[in-house]
Amino acid sequence: MKKILALATLAAFPLALSAYTSTNMAGQTGLISTPSARIAWEGNNSNAAVTAGYSYANNGRTYNAPNVNVALFDRFEMGGVFNAVEGSGNNDFMLHGKLRFSPWSGRGNSALAIGGNYQSLEPGALTVGQVYLAATYEASFFGMEADTSVVLGKTFGSATRSGDLDFSMGFDLNFFPGVFNGYVRWLNEIANYDYLYGNAPTRAGSRGAFNTGFRIPILKSMSNLKFDINVKMTDALDDERGFAAGAVFGARF
Repeated sequence: MKKILALATLAAFPLALSAYTSTNMAGQTGLISTPSARIAWEGNNSNAAVTAGYSYANNGRTYNAPNVNVALFDRFEMGGVFNAVEGSGNNDFMLHGKLRFSPWSGRGNSALAIGGNYQSLEPGALTVGQVYLAATYEASFFGMEADTSVVLGKTFGSATRSGDLDFSMGFDLNFFPGVFNGYVRWLNEIANYDYLYGNAPTRAGSRGAFNTGFRIPILKSMSNLKFDINVKMTDALDDERGFAAGAVFGARF
């Protein structure tokens, strides 16, 4: 609860503009594990865009997670992630989709989206699904632009508890723009669920997880190409903390 209250305090600032979007470790447009209400290349009147990414993570176990995202008509996206856990035989995958319904066209200061996913964990052993509502709004933190996202959802499956709800909150901060000119973004999030149920490096299942890291949008100035490098710390406030790194490449049409 203290983690959630601290992050909520950081989010309550006046509106500003923050235009960059990219994908998370699951291939969803969002933060680290949290999806946002944004769509890749939002507001560029793009009929289609494709983004591919890869994440490596280690928190005592090694994870390799390639992912893909296809964004359509500036309001819908779908994709998936394959999660290979070294030495365990747990090769999991997830398929996901998201529809931004407010605003219906273009990019607004705030956005709402509904999304969901299908997860096959240790294929054949466990299947779960998640639905969620995401809200994102533009804010400012000590003069630095930030996109702040809140997600409320529910995971369904035979291994889940009927009364549990999914919650996450975080922000994508344009880190000291006067120094880095928009080429460094600081990502922070708190979540009580993992992007893959019970089998992801974020380890949110017990106390919740605080994940943090930096996104380096190397091709930020290019309107049709994307290349980002990401470095992250997962579950940073707990003993199970780990390190993750990855890259994202994409193009819009």
